[in-house]
Amino acid sequence: MTARTEPIPAAAVAFVRDTERGIEVYLSRRPAHFRYYPGAFVFPGGRVDREDADIRATARREVFEEIGIEIYTERLVPLRNIHTSAHAGPVYHMLTFAYPVEDEFNTSLNAEEVEEEVWIDAREAITSLDLPYQIKAAVHTIAGFASVMELLNGLEQGSINEDYWF
Repeated sequence: MTARTEPIPAAAVAFVRDTERGIEVYLSRRPAHFRYYPGAFVFPGGRVDREDADIRATARREVFEEIGIEIYTERLVPLRNIHTSAHAGPVYHMLTFAYPVEDEFNTSLNAEEVEEEVWIDAREAITSLDLPYQIKAAVHTIAGFASVMELLNGLEQGSINEDYWF
């Protein structure tokens, strides 16, 4: 079997909402038996399937499969566009989208893919949760804004691809 030379296209969704303390992010904890970041808190998402029309369709499908939430692809705003590290497993070309949440957010977790879920202040998530580097970098970006509107306005020019050293 030959090794894959091209990164695997994938999408993730960073749900964000305003609170009195600042922006909160939604994260779900991966099951301990997963080979890619077991037990870590991540954004819902995953790799492209052949049936997906585009990367936004991938984001929509993955969110529904993992947490049972229907999203509108036109509300997805590119947040980070990166390649994951080869040391963690296969290399993914990951497009992470921000998605503003203003109404009810009632999930139906897929127990095969999610062990726990949490809404948490973005700054607090960085210091208190087990976050893979690229998730931590995305949350760090989100934490730099005072509100979801400021975040979305900041993303109008395109995704933020800054790297951070934690």
